[in-house]
Amino acid sequence: MSTAHLLLMSLGPVQDFIAQARRTRDLWFGSHVLSELSLEAARTAQRLRAELIFPAFVDGQEAAPSVPNKLLVLVRQGEPREVARAAREAARTRLREWGLEVWRKHPQLVDPGALGTAQEQLDTLLEFHAAWCPFTTPEEYPRALRLAEAALAERKRLRPFSPWQHQRGGRHKSSLDGARESVLREGRREGGDWRRFRIGQREELDAIGLLKRTGGQPGQFIPVPTIGLAAYTALAKHTQPPAMERLRRECVRLRDQGVLTPVQAGDREWVRDFPFDAQLLLPGRWSTYLEEQGMGRQDAERFGQDFVRPLLATLGEPFPYVACLVADGDKMGETLHALASHGPAAHQSLSRTLSDFATEARRILEERHRGVLVYAGGDDVLGFVCLPDALSCAAELSRAFAAAMEQELQSRAGVNAPTLSVGLGVGHVLESLGDLLDLGRRAEQLAKGEDRNGFALLARLRSGREHAWRQRWPDGPVKALEDTITLRKAGTLPMTKVRDVSTALRRIPRHAGSPQDEARWRPMLVGEVRRVLARVEAGTPGAGLTPQQAGLDLKEEGTLEELHVQVEAWAERVFLAELLSRATLRPRGDTRGAA
Repeated sequence: MSTAHLLLMSLGPVQDFIAQARRTRDLWFGSHVLSELSLEAARTAQRLRAELIFPAFVDGQEAAPSVPNKLLVLVRQGEPREVARAAREAARTRLREWGLEVWRKHPQLVDPGALGTAQEQLDTLLEFHAAWCPFTTPEEYPRALRLAEAALAERKRLRPFSPWQHQRGGRHKSSLDGARESVLREGRREGGDWRRFRIGQREELDAIGLLKRTGGQPGQFIPVPTIGLAAYTALAKHTQPPAMERLRRECVRLRDQGVLTPVQAGDREWVRDFPFDAQLLLPGRWSTYLEEQGMGRQDAERFGQDFVRPLLATLGEPFPYVACLVADGDKMGETLHALASHGPAAHQSLSRTLSDFATEARRILEERHRGVLVYAGGDDVLGFVCLPDALSCAAELSRAFAAAMEQELQSRAGVNAPTLSVGLGVGHVLESLGDLLDLGRRAEQLAKGEDRNGFALLARLRSGREHAWRQRWPDGPVKALEDTITLRKAGTLPMTKVRDVSTALRRIPRHAGSPQDEARWRPMLVGEVRRVLARVEAGTPGAGLTPQQAGLDLKEEGTLEELHVQVEAWAERVFLAELLSRATLRPRGDTRGAA
């Protein structure tokens, strides 16, 4: 067999670049940019007769919803250095041409004197790293993969720095990253593209940020409030059709006047219930939002009083929280290395399965749940989902991934199927996208834990307080939360008891200084928990509860620290179940479970 080369290429930046977002369009298009650049690099490698392993699609075939930023290709002919160089230049050229389209399409936005600055910003953004290793027999393929990965990791440690050549000085910095100079035109910002792309009076954007903001169509991106309030708008349409139709007609009238930008529903049926930014339904927000769109203050106030208040009077105010869903495959590296012994064809097969899963992830979020997919690149998923749908969405993603991996790997001896850890970060719909992303990623890290295959829910209330809970998928976390929600709705587990148990925990030490202290504090903690739960509350139906009836599996034989962990986890689960219960809409006046 002639010598071939295994070529590994990585494009970035990734996490920081995507997270630099103020609008939904910034977030989605930042992810889309990286995916398109990876696709351009992959297609270029194909044209040079390199064989794609990750991602695995043949020339002309439609790619997955998102192409991962790490590419693995097999170079049987030619030099891998030339393939890597051509892929890098193709990606850079695509980014430069894409970014400079703004100067042709939207001249109202840009400073003509900033063209050189913009070119430099676009040319220096991309981080491209490559490493390769030769091999001659199929048996050497696993070793070549390990060496290429090690070389790539070392290459990433070397970061070239070069000074800016086109800094003009005295210019505002970008609002997204605070480092690059703004390329926006100075002066008044009224109407036209300024309003169309929702560029604020004091907002500044560099060439990269401007590419994010102007990419795609304005109505293509679903605002986060529209996702978070999807259950509310669905209920309003179902129970209050006359009031909802009046609100919709008024929004259409404002659309025709150029005040409001509609949201394109696409295949998302749930968006059609209210195809506008749903922050219009928030009492403290509709006036400010309409004023930002150019409406006078009195007209904005009148809009809320005439068209939104009638809904709120019947349904109550919306529960304005949304879930940022972040999922990641567990021990995928181990799976890839185990598959390497089966040769590149096994990796290509796995790549196609992961691509199919990415397509299924889009259907799960956007068609079967009220959510929006931002990114799905193989085993990585990022999206936003309406809070009442978040649990079932996370569970379905986990099941779909497990089924795909089991089917793909069932004939591969010695290869363990990877699992999917899913985190839900819950925050207010008006929080910055960066903060919501941070919640989601922290939830995903909590879900992984030390034993992987987990689910985690992390919520931050407007007060700033956070609650977090984690359980492995085999232990049934969704059912545990749903059972707790049922307890809350039935009114048999008042929140006063949960708070009193938490207070008791703080009074009892977590660690005992001696066996004698352990023997004294442990039964005291168990007795206090039992006493609080057994207490009969005024207005609460039935008698008190045992720990088991309250959903607390209290293992009394555990150590003092283990008891603390058990009770703390139970209390956090109840607090989060209460949050989810509030997201389940009830008619005004129904106060079940509100104690």
